[in-house]
Amino acid sequence: MVMIILVVLTLIISGLINWIQNDSNWSVKQQKTTSAINFAEAAIDRGTWKLQSSTVTWALAASGITIPNYNFDKTFTDIPGGSYRIKFTPTVNGSVTTVTVTAEGRDNSTKEVRAISAVYRNQTIYSAMMSGGGVTWAQGLGMYWGPIISQGDIQLMDDNVARRYFPRKYAKGVVVGTANYPRDTNGLVTPNTDGVEWWSEYQGVPNVPILDFTAMRSSAAASGTLNVYGCASSGQYTINGTVVPGWDARGTCDSTYPNHAIHLGNSTNFYAARGLNPNLNYVWYWDGDVSLEGDGYNGTLSTSLRGSVIVRGNLTIDSSGDMVYVGPVPANAWQEEQKLLVNTYDTAASGEYPADIGYHKSAATWHFGVDSWNEPGLGGGWVNTVGIQGFVYVGGNLNIINYLDINGAVWVNGSVISNYNNPSAFCGIFYDDTLQVPALNVILLRQSWQEIGPSNTAWL
Repeated sequence: MVMIILVVLTLIISGLINWIQNDSNWSVKQQKTTSAINFAEAAIDRGTWKLQSSTVTWALAASGITIPNYNFDKTFTDIPGGSYRIKFTPTVNGSVTTVTVTAEGRDNSTKEVRAISAVYRNQTIYSAMMSGGGVTWAQGLGMYWGPIISQGDIQLMDDNVARRYFPRKYAKGVVVGTANYPRDTNGLVTPNTDGVEWWSEYQGVPNVPILDFTAMRSSAAASGTLNVYGCASSGQYTINGTVVPGWDARGTCDSTYPNHAIHLGNSTNFYAARGLNPNLNYVWYWDGDVSLEGDGYNGTLSTSLRGSVIVRGNLTIDSSGDMVYVGPVPANAWQEEQKLLVNTYDTAASGEYPADIGYHKSAATWHFGVDSWNEPGLGGGWVNTVGIQGFVYVGGNLNIINYLDINGAVWVNGSVISNYNNPSAFCGIFYDDTLQVPALNVILLRQSWQEIGPSNTAWL
């Protein structure tokens, strides 16, 4: 019995020693493998830093011009224990250009190589509603197809907007609802998301774009669309007792304004213009306040502007829109509308939001002014004619009196103020993710990230 026990113990001890040796080898191998992938991730960080370093660098990479040290032509050794290399590759898909950062990391001791591929897009205007600080969303605005992304808090100011559980909301600060429709009720303490509609303390919020106001003002000056005021019958306009300069379609601009585009059109024209091409986009720029005026919904005197509307002061909307056209819908627009009301979600039915064609599906295009849709809890058969096709920047407050739809994006640095308490009457913002606005910095949005097999290119 003693001999049998000794034999068994010998076998067990021998197996334990072998297992410990193998486990040690496995641990070392796993450590080296982890080290290699860490070097690859460091390469991704360096590559994105390089792409964001200047608008010129991004333009070179996006056009396929080789950037020295970023074509697997240099081995970086600034991190002890390993090395890495980086390569930029552009891809053009229609009007969208992306740059793939291929990063390879190598452990010095084992020479093991791991590789990562990440795809980035320079998207200056990355959400339907933007702000350099926090975002206040009040009645009078409805947002579709794109998220709200805030550098600070996102404040849902009333039940009319808080009852809408779309689009998605990402804040570096806190997403705040109302008493009847709350969102984040514990501030920055976890949990910071419901996993569907809102995210507080979100680390993925991109930097705010630095708009090139000088370039845009120069463009407006060249096209005669700088500080356009003074239709013949309206040199001024009164808003809440305050007299401000007005641009009033209820009057007729006379021959003293040969380059003045009258924001007056009909269902077949983008806008009636003198000296301007109705098929081109323009920068409409005001150094101070401006009012876009006309008559109400389905009226005959409406606003129809294409391009960028830059208002350094306050913008007042007292007009309906008039443009009818087929426009693009962002590829993943349905992701913004997964949750519709507090207990209502996207279903297989169509028409629950604009361009909805079923469960987690959205159409590629939308016929503004023709296609209709329904909104849960409010009604249906709505048709949206567009008043502004492009980007809108408001340095002050956005005052809403009449309801004009926007196909593009809106940046409001002040507050959104509406004098109309009707949940079914609002300015709709239909996000266009193809917008390009002159900026002094590069805003990278990551489209994908995945580990790939290492390349066959020899290391230098």
